[in-house]
Amino acid sequence: MTDTRPCLLRTTAVVGAARAAARSVRRVGSVVGLVLVTTCGVAHGQAEESRAAEIERARRAKGEALAEAPPPNKVERAFTFIEQARLFQRIFNPPRGWFAQVGGVGEGNGFTLGGGYRQPTALGALTLRGLGSLRESYLVSADFSRAFLPRDAGEVGLTVMRRHEAAQRFYGAGPDSEFDDRSSFGLSATQVEGHASVRVTRWLTGTATVGYAVPDLGASSEASRVPGTQEAFTEAEAPGLTFQPAYVTATLGALIDTRDTGNPRQGGLYLLQLRRFDDQDGGAFSFTDTRIDLQQFIPFWNLSRVLALRVLAQHADGLGQAQVPFYLMPTLGGARGLRGYERQRFRDRSLILVSAEYRYEINPFLMAAVFYDAGQVAPDWSNFRLRDFRDNYGVGFRFGYSNAVALRADLAFGGESTARLIVGFSTSF
Repeated sequence: MTDTRPCLLRTTAVVGAARAAARSVRRVGSVVGLVLVTTCGVAHGQAEESRAAEIERARRAKGEALAEAPPPNKVERAFTFIEQARLFQRIFNPPRGWFAQVGGVGEGNGFTLGGGYRQPTALGALTLRGLGSLRESYLVSADFSRAFLPRDAGEVGLTVMRRHEAAQRFYGAGPDSEFDDRSSFGLSATQVEGHASVRVTRWLTGTATVGYAVPDLGASSEASRVPGTQEAFTEAEAPGLTFQPAYVTATLGALIDTRDTGNPRQGGLYLLQLRRFDDQDGGAFSFTDTRIDLQQFIPFWNLSRVLALRVLAQHADGLGQAQVPFYLMPTLGGARGLRGYERQRFRDRSLILVSAEYRYEINPFLMAAVFYDAGQVAPDWSNFRLRDFRDNYGVGFRFGYSNAVALRADLAFGGESTARLIVGFSTSF
């Protein structure tokens, strides 16, 4: 019979040794874990101390920079007061009561000044407005608007307006019109329009309008020095010259707006708008108008520099054999497009404009700008030719603050005159 006790003893000894080794490993693991936890805690604490020290150094550096900065001058103090007191909003756009308005009739009508009264009611807000200019242009309107969705996300309204633009220009249609053929006319219109808008998201808004408009051509206020269009052109050269029909109008639009403020430094604006004009006196001047406006603002160097880009395309197309009246054709030239050329210098059924501005902040209330514009008009978008682009360049200054440009001065070169000075009360785009 075989004795098995020695083998059992050896087995028991091996098992005991294994358990002792396992306990040792667990002890080592515990020690290592404790060391790691302690090390991480120390590292975390050091990191927190490092960040706190960094913040403190930044705070001291900022304080020293502010202490060394020169005190604001009178202009800067004035704009600071205007911004903090919300003076522009109280004077020009209060929620109720009297307000003032500068401009608003249209480019070329001279310095326009006026105001109005706004009264909120239980049914909505009523706004009455009247404007006039030294060039005998004017605008009177009554507007009623009512919000129908929370936080003003949806609004409906009705506007009744009478306007007269006394100094419109016409040089002939097409990209090859001659400056020496310059003429002028006055354009009046009575208009009733219902409008609705819905803000789908913070940045997407849909719009729609339906209206009735009665335009009328008349003499220009500058007829003593610029020939009248009615005498200088024929109906074949200027469709709609001898007869102006009444229109039923309809508009659909979609707007994406991600810009930051009224004087944008980042974000973009992307507009698609379709308008239809139905001639109520025979249909000879019914047409549709498509407008695409794309703007992008690219900031760098902590928003102190901005590259502003714009592409504008527009096309008016007669329905069937109908024509587009010359006074409703897209125009190119002036303060907001192709600044080196006279206002409304070029007209035709199609238009394209490309603008670029490099905006440089001199101080929080003054920006300098270097700009370049290029554009052309043609009967159709397919008729655009690279050789037909007209362009210009220039420099400018914008006075104001983050929410608005109070005054803009641009000096443009490269047009048909040596230089053109443009003064306005808003950004170029």
